[in-house]
Amino acid sequence: MPRSADHSPAPPGADHSSVSPDTRPWWYDALFYGVDLPFFADSDADGIGDLDGVRSRVGYLELLGVDALWLTGVPMTGAGPTITDPGEAATVLEAFELLAAETHDCGLRLALDVGADLTRLDDPREQEELAETLRFWIGRGVDGFRIASTAPRSTIRTDSRTGDVIRAADRMVRSVIDEHPGRIMSALTSDPHGHGWHLSFDQHLADAAFDAEEFREAITQGMLLVDKRSTQPAWMSAGRWQLRPVTRYGGGELGHARARAMALLVLALPGMVCLDSGEELGLPELAPSESAPGSGNLRNGRAPMPWEGSGPTFGFTSTAWPGVSPDWAHLTVEAQLEDATSTLSLYREALDIRRTHDAFHGTTIEWYGAPPGCLAFRRGSTGLTCAINTSGSPVPLPPGELLLASAPLTGSGELPADTAVWLA
Repeated sequence: MPRSADHSPAPPGADHSSVSPDTRPWWYDALFYGVDLPFFADSDADGIGDLDGVRSRVGYLELLGVDALWLTGVPMTGAGPTITDPGEAATVLEAFELLAAETHDCGLRLALDVGADLTRLDDPREQEELAETLRFWIGRGVDGFRIASTAPRSTIRTDSRTGDVIRAADRMVRSVIDEHPGRIMSALTSDPHGHGWHLSFDQHLADAAFDAEEFREAITQGMLLVDKRSTQPAWMSAGRWQLRPVTRYGGGELGHARARAMALLVLALPGMVCLDSGEELGLPELAPSESAPGSGNLRNGRAPMPWEGSGPTFGFTSTAWPGVSPDWAHLTVEAQLEDATSTLSLYREALDIRRTHDAFHGTTIEWYGAPPGCLAFRRGSTGLTCAINTSGSPVPLPPGELLLASAPLTGSGELPADTAVWLA
């Protein structure tokens, strides 16, 4: 898999390459850990995850090696349940403030999804309501926001006013964020109109099949969009509305191998990465009918986070969750921490390399020539190479010293199918 003579550079993104890593913003290449609140940890035995449950697991985020916690599904944010009872609202706010304090005490940042109907933000009253919502949560310790539209995507695409409305809302939201240095804002790139965000979440990879050409096209489109908006890229391979990679790539051993390879691909890209909680464990999805009642109107059947033990709830709650197999014992955090070959161990090692290797400070990638069904690119002048094989057959391994592989290599000088590597 040599470098091709007609290799092409990655499309340009926001260029911070001349800025010292020590002076870049905290979010510049941060690793965010996305938590969909109902599925992470339950503290009150009602079968649905909550803020106190998240707070009890902040130590795990430190152990994993992430930089920030990203919450979605939080009550009273427009992206979670509505609460009208004053006493219940006060309880939620107290729990949130305790979580924010715990997160910051551990050296982590805290970001939050906030919902807004982007098609109505031409109304000054709607703009002011959103501005006050942002100020409210900033006052409770939030370091960043993702503005998630509550309007159907079809409405956003077809409403002729949408572009102008969103651009006006962008300016308003950015002015609020700029009142508080160090805070950030982001939006999903499925909105074609937005500008002015610090980060631009990209869903192309989360929607791609396990195919090298689709991966390259997704990365190229993501970088072009970042360049158009002058934002920093923010990559994700799964999220609240996407199937987890293990399930999306075929399930079973095949899906698991491909998900591990995808992890190295995403973590090798420049910019921010947002992991979906449970992604680092190689969790599959449940059948949609097996998702817990009251857990949200999701497209998929999201499984709860398995923490420890042999079942039936694996430390998530004391209430049984339908559809979770006793066979999940090997997928728990507890079991994978004790297994050097586990998916969790792979993620921890990858995050450590990503944090410490000089190649990950750059802002661009350079494509390499690769056999059909394969993809390779280099990060930084130090020459770290990421290669992934989606062809179904072994191919020659690129030259370089092996830093990390998503699956064992045979020693024959080949990169197995459904495998990715980092080489120096």
